[in-house]
Amino acid sequence: MPLRLPYTTLDNKRIYYRLVQQLARRGDHIITVSEASKRDIVSLLGVPEERVSNTYQAVDIPARYAQKPLSDVKSEIEGTFGLGYQRYFLFFGAIEPKKNVGRLIEAYLASGVQDPLVIVGKKAWKSEEELRLLFENEHVRYLLTRDGVTERRYRVQQVDYASFPLLVSLIRGAKAVVFPSLYEGFGLPALEAMLLGTPVLTSNTSSMPEVVGDAAIKVDPYDVRALVEGLRALDTDADLRGRLAQAGPGQASLFSPERYRVRLRDAYAKMGVNIGA
Repeated sequence: MPLRLPYTTLDNKRIYYRLVQQLARRGDHIITVSEASKRDIVSLLGVPEERVSNTYQAVDIPARYAQKPLSDVKSEIEGTFGLGYQRYFLFFGAIEPKKNVGRLIEAYLASGVQDPLVIVGKKAWKSEEELRLLFENEHVRYLLTRDGVTERRYRVQQVDYASFPLLVSLIRGAKAVVFPSLYEGFGLPALEAMLLGTPVLTSNTSSMPEVVGDAAIKVDPYDVRALVEGLRALDTDADLRGRLAQAGPGQASLFSPERYRVRLRDAYAKMGVNIGA
């Protein structure tokens, strides 16, 4: 990330570059988490392709959260946030430039979608810029009229923290998860949502296409209009949401802990290290 999109991180880029060059020269082998990351290591650091293995990562959510009764999920999200089941869009992750929250808010407001956008994540570096449209124009946060009746209801909610069990319920209860990150080495949030059967809108860049496959909507994360169209499609097309919800768990199963252990074992075997079955 510091080398691909340097404006999105605080690292001293020269020091970082020297460090990773040294690691690349001295390491016997490099293990990374996606084909996109592997290509970056090969192209940016000049590492021979045979010295880099992609093991991906694993996605796993305990059954006590993933299979919690829907009645409990509905009561949790209603009681904690005042949200209706499958009546909101969800983003979760750190609020920083690479997560593209600013464009997401712009696209959501332009889409005319009535169900609220919920943003769960800590404010990180440059978060004030990502949230500027929201907090410098507070009136855009509200749906002012509905059916001719004036309301004061949040269009966009920003929540700093949710416990893991509550976050899982928020994911399960969302109409869709929106994760338009500019760059991801792997993109675990999108996969977590897919594992739980929640439709996903994500980016068509970096690792995201290989991770989500055909089980999510993929758009150019720099194109606000593409984000608008994706949000509208998910909002209005119940059949589309149903297809994505059905396809998501199958795609996520490709990144199970069991498959991860096999890939990791094979990567160590290349170096003559046996880590067992």
